[in-house]
Amino acid sequence: MKYENLSKQIIKAVGGKNNIISVVHCATRLRFTLKDESKANDEEVKAIKEVLSLVKKGGQYQLVIGNNVDLVYNDLVKIANINPKPDKNEKDDRSVFDKIIGSITGSIAPVIPLLAGCGMGKVLLLVLTMLGVLAKESQTYIILNFIFDTGFYFMPGFVGFSAAKIFGANQYLGAFLGLVTVHPDWVSLVSAEKPVEFLGIGVSLVKYSSTLIPAILSVWIMSYIERFAKKIVPDMIKVFAEPLLIVILSVPLTFIVIGPVGNFISNLVADGSMFIYNHGGFIAIPILAMVYPWLVSIGIHKALSPVSISLVAERGFDPIIRVVALCSNMAQAAASLAVSFKTKNKALKSLAFSSSMTAFLGGITEPAMYGVNLKLKKPMYASMIGGAVAGLFAGIVKLKAFIYVTPGLLSLAMWISEDENYLFLAIVTLIISSIVTFFATWILGFDDPIDGSEDNVESTKSVNIGEKYAKLFSPLKGELIKLEDVEDETFASGIMGKGVAIKPSEGKLYAPCDGIVSAIFKTGHAIGITTEDDIEVLIHIGIDTVSLKGKYFHSSLEKGQRIKQGDLLVEFDLEKIKEAGYDTTTMIIITNSNDYLDVVPVNKVSVNKSDDLLAII
Repeated sequence: MKYENLSKQIIKAVGGKNNIISVVHCATRLRFTLKDESKANDEEVKAIKEVLSLVKKGGQYQLVIGNNVDLVYNDLVKIANINPKPDKNEKDDRSVFDKIIGSITGSIAPVIPLLAGCGMGKVLLLVLTMLGVLAKESQTYIILNFIFDTGFYFMPGFVGFSAAKIFGANQYLGAFLGLVTVHPDWVSLVSAEKPVEFLGIGVSLVKYSSTLIPAILSVWIMSYIERFAKKIVPDMIKVFAEPLLIVILSVPLTFIVIGPVGNFISNLVADGSMFIYNHGGFIAIPILAMVYPWLVSIGIHKALSPVSISLVAERGFDPIIRVVALCSNMAQAAASLAVSFKTKNKALKSLAFSSSMTAFLGGITEPAMYGVNLKLKKPMYASMIGGAVAGLFAGIVKLKAFIYVTPGLLSLAMWISEDENYLFLAIVTLIISSIVTFFATWILGFDDPIDGSEDNVESTKSVNIGEKYAKLFSPLKGELIKLEDVEDETFASGIMGKGVAIKPSEGKLYAPCDGIVSAIFKTGHAIGITTEDDIEVLIHIGIDTVSLKGKYFHSSLEKGQRIKQGDLLVEFDLEKIKEAGYDTTTMIIITNSNDYLDVVPVNKVSVNKSDDLLAII
């Protein structure tokens, strides 16, 4: 498995597989629901180089991975062998709001790639017919059309399957409950528009194809019915009696009560959205476009997906959420592009340009947002300005999207339908968002980090911690070794953070900076230091030296003790440790490396105590 090591790192960092209730993924994130979030090690998660950012919101523990998230997810669930059913005895301390948002996003997120794929298929089919390549009467068109329609028509079944996982119910029963609402016989009853009764009780004639909320609500109620059935059904007949009881109770309840209530909520949301759009869209859309990046940054933008999907399914278009996403996505892309042109930092220039292209083309903004704009702050503010201005234009011209897909250059056909064409207005909106954001970023500027080249590290010895970059001094005398060359996979892989290693030539360890001792191991082989600027430093003397249980190490340090750069921290018997068969290579790690653009070692072969060692940019 390609992502086996990464998956193992993630599982360990979130508290182990027994701490995972469920995990789903969206376009760029792994979204965990954990039993006890305090068991997850935030710093360890952030130290994983493939994790762009950590977001805790909506009751979910979200790891921003990027475009390969689906591949990572596939390997992770295989390795963890995650039980999709949560422990019912585990107390859920989340707020009601977090539970609702978590349930909605968790149920919908796995389905979104399918909807996006089918949506783009519909767009492709439309373009082919407009160009005269395919005729609507052709059998090829008919087959392709029902293939792409399947993703939307049977949406209740897909949502029911994923919702069952979130609520801890049987996923196949969840899918069954969603699919029964689109059974051909029920569709025929609805189309006939004649009164329908079940046991003398009137049943509302509701069309459930392409709906979300009824399926989520029905499966939620079904999860309680399932728990009840498990308690009362004898083991000897449970193989057939348990699902039978669940179906007999859940399905009529869905048709008589839950489905109509869910449909009412869906219509209420759609009608409310259209009311806002019709009576104040030119105000609401720019405001939403301005705050949308922050909704993305905390991971709750997916909670707006039901609104967008419902509008497309019921009205045939979405004039709000997809429009807002277009304005925001292009603004994020343009802000990152402006940074790539303006910065003099080579690493940042490359990161910002590649991230902007990803956002422009595919509408995937997390790399630009987390890797560039949020870290530099002012580009994020510039994106808000550009998004709002573009949103004002889009609201005035009443821009509409006809397919649920992430807005970007590659999905421009989403603004075209058989009867209406908003492609030109979408392109104008895109250009406005991009140009305004680009120049806003250029004018507002940002604190450009110095280039992380070796020459710059050597030529800035007078810069102190707290200015543009921080400096760490060598705590040892010895030979410098690249971290990736250390004979310990944990350190060499960068899991713990970026840094450097030293092969010591004497057994004295000195403080590399001013700070506070944040951790001290009884064995004396490792020390944690936190500077006044919250740089977290880990110094680990030797490899596997914890097994010595403190033998040959001498230190009087205490946790919370304030230290000065150059203070003697630990004395250790170098020769005795070697004689005991242990590698004395000492690692100096910045454990919160992800909070910074880079951690750059000096370009030297060896160092003395208090020589320049690391630049934290």
